[in-house]
Amino acid sequence: MKIKYPVTLALLLLYTIPGLLAQHTLIKTSHHLLGVDVEGAEIELPFSKTETEIAWKDYAKSFGRSEATQGHQAYETVFKQEIYSNKILVFTEIKGNTKSGKIWAGIDPQGIPKDIYPKLQMEMQTYLHDFNIKMRKDAAQKEIEESERAASFLSKSYEELKREERKNVRSQEKNHQKIKEYELELKQMRQDSINYNHTLEALNIKLDSVYLEIEKVKKMVDLYKVKLEEIK
Repeated sequence: MKIKYPVTLALLLLYTIPGLLAQHTLIKTSHHLLGVDVEGAEIELPFSKTETEIAWKDYAKSFGRSEATQGHQAYETVFKQEIYSNKILVFTEIKGNTKSGKIWAGIDPQGIPKDIYPKLQMEMQTYLHDFNIKMRKDAAQKEIEESERAASFLSKSYEELKREERKNVRSQEKNHQKIKEYELELKQMRQDSINYNHTLEALNIKLDSVYLEIEKVKKMVDLYKVKLEEIK
């Protein structure tokens, strides 16, 4: 057990963690929204659509509330204060199934100076890339923590089994000791019984001898009685 479990845990981490930490490439693409082509980028994730939506909601909470717009979510927010202090319109779309997801994010170009727009686009790509990294790292950390909890549980179970084993061994040793004591007592009782039989036989022999002596005395007494009668 000391060998099998770490190997199993190592294999779990070997096959699971690298897949979570692998960085997928951002793909630049545009979506036609509100009458204009919105430049953006998308990235595939090894997480379900629901998991991606939950993670993005927490990650992009600084964007504020969103509104559904043509199958997308639209946020009116100040994205990068140091680059452009006015509010912009950020669009996102999350697709996928129960096994994988895909997120796209883009910035509405309307109202943004042409020299500023590419900078904001680059920042959005970085923002999207960082989301991808964070989600994968969080999942990897969760896998590690679950593995550590499993390791801790199995370690405690193993120690408990060892304690039970030692307890059973001690119990067996006590039982063996009692059995030996009973065997010695039984052996002593048998020896005592033999000794009692020998003693009884000796007593019987003595009793027989005494009985014979008594018979002799009786005969002598009878003889004396006869002689006394003759004298009379």
